[in-house]
Parts: sequence; C-alpha cells; structure tokens
Amino acid sequence: MSGGLGMQGPENFNILEDLAKVLGGAVGASRPVVDNGWRDYSNQVGQTGRTVSPDLYFACGISGSVQHLAGMSSSKCIVAINTDPQANIFAVADYGIVGDVLKIVPILTREFKKLLFS
Repeated sequence: MSGGLGMQGPENFNILEDLAKVLGGAVGASRPVVDNGWRDYSNQVGQTGRTVSPDLYFACGISGSVQHLAGMSSSKCIVAINTDPQANIFAVADYGIVGDVLKIVPILTREFKKLLFS
C-alpha cells in the first residue's frame, strides 16, 4: 500500500503502517510525498521509484499520476481511496472508495483485524 498527499502529513502514515502490519504488507509513497520529505526515497513507488506488483495494493490519497501508475499497475488487485471521485487512480482500480483516507483506513484496519484474528 502507498500513501499520497491525501495523507495530509507525515504523521498520518502511521495509519497505513497499522494496516500494513495487519495484512503483512509494506508502506510505499508517491513521489510528491517523497519530495516533501514525508517518507524516504526508498519508499517511492513509481516510474522513478520502485515497481511493485503485490496481490493487494491500496492507493491511499493518491491521485494516480502516470508516473505512479507505472510503478504499481501490475498489482493483482488495486483498491483506491480518494476524496476526488474523478481522480485518475479510479480508472485502474478494481475497487474504489470515495472518501477521506484518514477516516476509512482505520475502519479497514479494524475490520481486517476482526476478520483475520477472530
């Protein structure tokens, strides 16, 4: 899973870390996040970063620039969460959630915990 500027600040990436821990995944970032110093370059997913192709990829607060899509479009299942229903990321997503990533991801984390650990 990766976070974009929709995460609204580096301090909010902890909610992605929580979900990644539950699902056994890792957290990446879009180039603007890295450029702003919110995450290290080694976390960048995209044309000038890493290419990833997990079974499940969450694009959280990511608009879906061509450069980012180049780094994650081979993922088997893409879930996009964005407040903008017109965001480019929804064109490649298998599932889309229009809403605030800071509210939705904690709910997903809680529900996955229930499902996986009950």
